[in-house]
Amino acid sequence: MKNKDLIQRFIFENANIRGEVVRLSDSFQTIIGQHSYPAIIRNLLGEMLVTSSLLSAIIKFKGRLTVQFQGKNPLKLLLAQCTQDFNLRGIAQWQPDASENDILTALKKGVLAIIINPDSSTTRYQGIVNWQGESFAQSIEGYFRDSEQLPTRLWLAVNDKCATGLLLQPLPSEGDGRVKPVAENHDWEHIIHLSNTISEEELLSLDFETLLHRLYSQEEVRVFPSENVSFRCTCSIERSENAIRMLGEEEAEQELHNKQVIDVTCEFCNKTYRFDRVDVANIFKKGNSSSTQTH
Repeated sequence: MKNKDLIQRFIFENANIRGEVVRLSDSFQTIIGQHSYPAIIRNLLGEMLVTSSLLSAIIKFKGRLTVQFQGKNPLKLLLAQCTQDFNLRGIAQWQPDASENDILTALKKGVLAIIINPDSSTTRYQGIVNWQGESFAQSIEGYFRDSEQLPTRLWLAVNDKCATGLLLQPLPSEGDGRVKPVAENHDWEHIIHLSNTISEEELLSLDFETLLHRLYSQEEVRVFPSENVSFRCTCSIERSENAIRMLGEEEAEQELHNKQVIDVTCEFCNKTYRFDRVDVANIFKKGNSSSTQTH
């Protein structure tokens, strides 16, 4: 594959089941390269980035989908965002001296959510995901099963080079428009049995064509054109100016007194927007939001 960051949709012709498979390489490396993440944080963030990509592919909307964990020390935040165009970004906040066991324990005690922010509406959707089983994937599966009444299976794998995932969901039957209960859906059981044979190493290393053939060689699978996934941050001069406005004129003046400039650094991409005294004065002038950016 020329582009290493791809997502691909497929359906089974003889079973009402759809799938998505995604591999993040360059975008994953860019995101984890912004901060010195330990291995456990890289893995968890990679799983979230993959999940946000997969969910963005199956939920038809224009906007931004966020998979987010919020907790306290030793793990304060894990966040992955993906747009309908598969522009991706993510971040983590954690206690540097925390052990892997401390972080995994904290993950089970915080709040996990799926948030959808449509472009065309001020109303956002938020679903709370209860921790289930022993993994992030099992918790997402449980959310769709219990909250959406939609059976979902998710396979995730992350290493130092890439993050990958496979998602399967049944489609409504023609006629009644409902999804069959798992106990009645023998096709679902069969496809899940085949999918469970995949190893993490195969998920990480095989190209999509080889992966799908290895899993479903006896099935009739229709594969749709793949789409590119890329890292893209939404920070800007305007957002940085708004941050200074929220800081307030008095605190901004104190910051200028101490440092002569105000630096606003994006947590996602580490890009810095610098504002001097003239810039800050213009920000607080009504109707004038012009500023000078330096890197």
